[in-house]
Amino acid sequence: MTRFIRDAPRARRALGGVVAATLLALSPVAAPVAGAVIQPEADPAALPKDSSPSATAGMQSSACSTTVLLPGTGTSGKPSPEFEEAWRFSRGEGQSVAIIDTGVKPSARLHVEPGGDYVQSTDGLTDCDGHGTMVAGIIGAQPGPDGFSGIAPAAKLISIRQESSKFSPRLTAGGDPSTNAATQYVNTLARSIVHAANLGARVINISSAECVPAAKPIDQAALGAALRYAVAEKDAVVVAAAGNTSGGSANCQQNPLTGSGADPRNWSGVESVSVPSWWQPYVLSVGSVGIDGSPSKFTMAGPWVGIAANGENVTSLSNDAEGGLANGMIGQNGKPVPLFGTSYATAYVAGVAALVRSRYPELTAPQVISRLQRTARDAGRSPSNLVGAGTVDPVAALTWEVPRTGTHLVARAPVRSSPAPSHPGKSTSPAARLPGRRCMPDRGGRRRRAQRASQTGEH
Repeated sequence: MTRFIRDAPRARRALGGVVAATLLALSPVAAPVAGAVIQPEADPAALPKDSSPSATAGMQSSACSTTVLLPGTGTSGKPSPEFEEAWRFSRGEGQSVAIIDTGVKPSARLHVEPGGDYVQSTDGLTDCDGHGTMVAGIIGAQPGPDGFSGIAPAAKLISIRQESSKFSPRLTAGGDPSTNAATQYVNTLARSIVHAANLGARVINISSAECVPAAKPIDQAALGAALRYAVAEKDAVVVAAAGNTSGGSANCQQNPLTGSGADPRNWSGVESVSVPSWWQPYVLSVGSVGIDGSPSKFTMAGPWVGIAANGENVTSLSNDAEGGLANGMIGQNGKPVPLFGTSYATAYVAGVAALVRSRYPELTAPQVISRLQRTARDAGRSPSNLVGAGTVDPVAALTWEVPRTGTHLVARAPVRSSPAPSHPGKSTSPAARLPGRRCMPDRGGRRRRAQRASQTGEH
């Protein structure tokens, strides 16, 4: 899901006097009209306390929606040779994956533990949007008679409900409403990350992105501290969506694909910042590719993108009462539309990360990310602002000999003057058979974004 904020007058000051380190800002380098991003640094002093999740949203503003199976979809249950091979080495045993999303609807094939709710007063095991359940299914759904299975069916799933497009945010009086909503999103995300890390999550999946104009900063001190805490102190792999550019927002602009000289990934040319993806090196940012392995038209470029997976034509589990298969949603015209977006690509990579952590429990979080990137398809031509190191390759990630380095392949901003199980499984998801996996539409900017998503299927 991709969210956005409108141009805001000015961001609030960061707590603890760390404004420069935690705000998106204009470059101090003189340049003709060009704004540039200064890569952030986390301040441990801004870490939010881990209190019990509490409701931050107001009244429900629209009816809940459910994902559906598109007419004519085949469910033959053909096995995926790629995943049958991967599951010879790991099915995600011993791993906990936290899903920070719209909540998850448990079912006979989706075993999920409650992690709390920052929207309403539930335990996180409810999903009014359908997004979180789709994401959870891609990561760890149990095999069924239709042949579908999540990537890491042996992993433990934890649902933390952090947002919902069906509820109006409870905002403080004064200031720009869009900026206030974005600030609330960032703060609840920070709390969710800390909570997930303290619950013992070895992988934290964030299938959402907040589009922020590079020239209009918001306070992200707590988020940066939370990400640092999860990775550096709790050793969790944090995977987040790169975001989508097809949402019709002026803030979700496509960023430059290349750079030059001392700035090869072109941090200086960034116009739209993807939050939390830009928090390098703490986040593995995931872009989307199509069935043929080419970058999806909607995938948002950025110097922070670290890897890619299929984000088109995804199949997973529905949040309806039966918990059956789903690959679409009902649009405003009453007709079903297919699902797509970097959200689902992110879930795919998170599932593979769980497989790798189970297979190589001695690896640190940065080493897991390094292994995923070094074994990606087309890694020899990386890095790319659209697909990072290339398309994730589950079998290669589990079997190749890789140096145990914890160095990300995502370039830093330039310095400026200023025992393997043998039981196989199978999946009917097209992503499981393709160069990369797919995901569900990225979450957008509240009501208007949700309306557009209901027409196009983008998450």
